[in-house]
Amino acid sequence: MVKALVGLELDEEKIKLLGEEGIIPPLLEMASGNIESKELSLFALFKLSTFHGNKKLIADAGGVPLILKLLLLPHILTTITANCAEILANLSWSGDGTRFLVDETGTRLELQPVIAHLLALQENLHVRDIVRRPALRALLGICLSEAGLVKSAVLSASGVSVVLPLLDDANQEIRELAINLLFLFSQHEPEGVVEYLLKPRRLEALVGFLENCDKNDVQMAAVGLLANLPKSETSLTEKLIELGGLKAIINILRSGTMEAKENALSALFRFTDPTNLKSQHIVVELGAYPLLIDLLKVDSITAKARAAALIGDLSMRSQELSAEFKEPGCWCIYRARVPVCQAHGGACSVSSTFCLLQANALPDLIQLLRGKEHATAYEAIQTLSTLVPEESPQRGANVLHESDAIRPVIEVLSWGSESLKAEALGLLEKVFMSKEMVDLYGLIAKSPLMRLTGRSIYEDGHLQRKASRVLLLIERYSRSSASISWE
Repeated sequence: MVKALVGLELDEEKIKLLGEEGIIPPLLEMASGNIESKELSLFALFKLSTFHGNKKLIADAGGVPLILKLLLLPHILTTITANCAEILANLSWSGDGTRFLVDETGTRLELQPVIAHLLALQENLHVRDIVRRPALRALLGICLSEAGLVKSAVLSASGVSVVLPLLDDANQEIRELAINLLFLFSQHEPEGVVEYLLKPRRLEALVGFLENCDKNDVQMAAVGLLANLPKSETSLTEKLIELGGLKAIINILRSGTMEAKENALSALFRFTDPTNLKSQHIVVELGAYPLLIDLLKVDSITAKARAAALIGDLSMRSQELSAEFKEPGCWCIYRARVPVCQAHGGACSVSSTFCLLQANALPDLIQLLRGKEHATAYEAIQTLSTLVPEESPQRGANVLHESDAIRPVIEVLSWGSESLKAEALGLLEKVFMSKEMVDLYGLIAKSPLMRLTGRSIYEDGHLQRKASRVLLLIERYSRSSASISWE
């Protein structure tokens, strides 16, 4: 009967029906028999495990410990090992992770030895692809379900050093599974990944994954891997630009899935470092700025926050770059042709000075503040702060006033988290260096500021001190105005 079952082409309905009719316990009994019984029953169980409802039936019948025991046997037929790996991959796939990796009482099994063995199968040169592929799928399914298991794979079983060489494997599926695993592993051990990628031809392979629009999960994992690597590795940054990696990342911002876009935004920070003007110019030349502004409007909080922060990185250099157009002897001629930027006082453009006003990013950044979401508001305030340099805050403060941005910053003092309130106070301290801004907003700012300064003495005094400094500015200019009126 089992031989006939193995030879049949079974659709999902038939597979479901076989499970419901109780075929799984007898098959598990056969799997404890001789070699032929093992081969036939495990292949049948592999077919049955493709239906989600049968996974629980296998687990409830105590099948998982037996399958793991057979998988871990050192000397056994390849077909038996392959079928065990396929069953384990099916049990842990489709988001189930470790849910069905239990004994007959429902107690979760010890998985560290399993993880170590699945990795060891990749190192064994005598193990065929029919075993290595499902073993990697099983490992990925298990690791996707629990960060602690990822850490175990990385630290206890040297997962990074085992999986990295698989990026060069001849089998495409193994390469794609490897990049997904490395994305997870790189959160715990990024250094070893950088060293490996900088070897000849390795980075080209990674860029190929970035450019692969047909496999969303592979593209997401590849750009996520890059996002996890240390930003201080400037040689990696330069090599990625040279090989088209930066261009591929920006293309993901255009057409990738939202999850891939979130990872691409994180990876982009290594190229918008304010200390690397050359890299920033390349980012803008490749068309990233309008894409970042578009991402300020999406539903994803992560994407909006990261896009706002990246715009802030670029905006940090705008004042300095704008000033370069004010050289003696040419400014008067240039000024006749190019209008002066309200925020930076020079000739600005998106391409030359990364000016967020010229890019029309300001309305969307202010909208993030009004959305009252801590993560996005935090990055929006930091980016708005780049328009108001401490040494000359008047122009930037006026721009924020004309755009109706100051009132929502003040409102943050009533609803924001501690860190968000601190950012708002930092911006307001610069804004209220202008007497005009004190006249306009001092009165409405006083009430939330006084609430912050009047908090319990047992609380952290950091916010109290910042709020007190802003209040002092308001009081100073208020007294000055009162003296003038009295005279």
